[in-house]
Amino acid sequence: MNDIISPILQWINAHPHLAGIATFIISAAESVAIIGTIVPGSVMMTAIGALAGAGVMPLWSTILWAILGAIVGDGISYWIGHKFKKNLHQIWPFRTHPNFLLSGEAFFHKYGAMSVFIGRFVGPVRALVPLVAGMLGMKPLRFYISNITSAIAWAPAYMLPGIALGAASLELPPDIAGHVLLMFLLITLFIILCIWTLYKLFFLISDRVNQSLTSLWKHLHSSRFFSPITSGLKHHDSRKTYGQLTLTFYLIIISAIFVYLAIYVRAVGSDAIFINQVFLHFFRSIRTPVGDVIMLHITFLGETAVIVPVACVVFLWLAWKKRFHTAVHILALMILTVILAEFFKHSINSARPFGIAVPPTSPSFPSGHTINGMVFYLGFILLFVKALGHRFYRSLYFLAGLLVAAIGISRIYLNAHWFTDVIGGVLLGAAILMIIVISYNRKSEKNIPPSGLFYTFIISLLIIYSIFSWHNSQKLTARYQQIDWPVYTITQQTWWNHLGNKVPMYRLNRFGLETQVLNIQWIGNLDTIQQLLLKNGWEIPPSQDWVSVLRRISDIDSAEHLPLVSPLYLDKNPVLVLIKQQSGNKKLIVLRLWESNITIANSNKPLWVGTVEMVPRTFNWLFQHKPNDVNLNVNLVMPKTTDNDQVKEITVINNHKRHVRNETMLLIKPKE
Repeated sequence: MNDIISPILQWINAHPHLAGIATFIISAAESVAIIGTIVPGSVMMTAIGALAGAGVMPLWSTILWAILGAIVGDGISYWIGHKFKKNLHQIWPFRTHPNFLLSGEAFFHKYGAMSVFIGRFVGPVRALVPLVAGMLGMKPLRFYISNITSAIAWAPAYMLPGIALGAASLELPPDIAGHVLLMFLLITLFIILCIWTLYKLFFLISDRVNQSLTSLWKHLHSSRFFSPITSGLKHHDSRKTYGQLTLTFYLIIISAIFVYLAIYVRAVGSDAIFINQVFLHFFRSIRTPVGDVIMLHITFLGETAVIVPVACVVFLWLAWKKRFHTAVHILALMILTVILAEFFKHSINSARPFGIAVPPTSPSFPSGHTINGMVFYLGFILLFVKALGHRFYRSLYFLAGLLVAAIGISRIYLNAHWFTDVIGGVLLGAAILMIIVISYNRKSEKNIPPSGLFYTFIISLLIIYSIFSWHNSQKLTARYQQIDWPVYTITQQTWWNHLGNKVPMYRLNRFGLETQVLNIQWIGNLDTIQQLLLKNGWEIPPSQDWVSVLRRISDIDSAEHLPLVSPLYLDKNPVLVLIKQQSGNKKLIVLRLWESNITIANSNKPLWVGTVEMVPRTFNWLFQHKPNDVNLNVNLVMPKTTDNDQVKEITVINNHKRHVRNETMLLIKPKE
């Protein structure tokens, strides 16, 4: 293959003015039936991307030529199939190799109109699906919509690794550029492997459970004592009766997990659960004004004031269409949701998390917004799939799941709920939905018009959501505004002698975990402190560019660059960051100072807490634990001491992560 690719790439490199035409031809040939199985288009597109990233070829016009080539190549295959139709089976090479067309037909029948889009990214059938689409009579408009959209996504995706390598080669030595690309490739493959493994494992377990439950149903149905159970769970369609037992099985499992979680939260308290503190600190650390607006409008989708009116509109529409069985179950779903949500909220009586200006007055567990999202949006998708048939049902369930997950995340992000509240909401919502579905399946219902159901739902949701947002956005934005941790007051003597449990000792990271000793604490004006440190050899770190980012991520001389994400204290970034080169090696020492939540009594000068440490390698934590190896002392921080400051070195015991050791801490204050 190298014998074919190398001359072509050398020619493109020597004739960059004709590179666009060459890219078009290669992209088109890679997409034409039969020819595409011979031409190593994927490899060549990556190589062309490398030339474009390195500046040998113009980037955007090269991508455009590749997109056009992909569109034309698939178009040629489509019109060949459209012209010859079933006669293709009698034409070489399909006459002697019928499996080519059979595999393409199977793929097309499985994915329908989406097969053209999906097939573009599936190597074995990429060049055959357009041919089969034309042969089986797919409408030209539908084909070209899928053809053009898939080409726009395919060309940049296939060229991106090469573009990244070519661009990196301009700034980094070739061996480093290859290292960076290899690392990103391995990470991507690892993520894909994990997703594929979980996907296969889920369906394997699901198949085993279904087989076991089918066998159990037969035994129950033939039993004189347990046959009433099968009668109570029967489906109106005898061919789907086993599914009722499967739903009941999952209902029992989910209900048991929910009851255990509720008892645990009641006994321990939400604030004492480790995972709750992890999510509380993490989302407090990433909140931004823009993020607050987005999450607030997502959380509106789970408001009872939005959900209930829309459900009432859908109920009235179903009643008008004389689908009374469905309408009654929609009403029962909403009533059961309200009753059980309020019952468990007041039974568990869990306190809300700290962090917002005006927290909701109702108890925290379980999350009502998450329950609403589960029963309403997922319930609507179940009803819509029943009306529409089973086409695209997995995609619809996936979209509903994403929406429910977004509502749950918005509640944690806004500090309105604990993580366990959202999990409890998902479990309770799923249990309620299963109860209603089991009851609904016992009786048949006339077909529901899918378009009428869809437009009734969407239009009513948009209108009610817009009215609610317009009336409540400003008020709820103020209520969900994040507030700082409580401020404590101590005397200077208590701090200087390091007495009492309110004196800060450890820095908490983004997940609320103690990570390192706050080994420098300073009372004074921040500008004065910064000027003093700059006079003592400390420097303001340079702004990060993409080269330093690549070096940091790929662990190439990463100890010479600051980490990409700054460490936090009390969920805030440091207010001062300075660096100093350690004499004798290339390693950097970094000093960070944060605002503390402590004020000194009878003093108008704030207390700053911070750390002085070596900049670690990116993946140092993955291989071994190393304590802070900075020999911290006054001469390291301030070789040129002043007569205006008083410095005290104390030794503290650091038992973080069971690695007990002594560490030095510097206390600095103005002389009295």
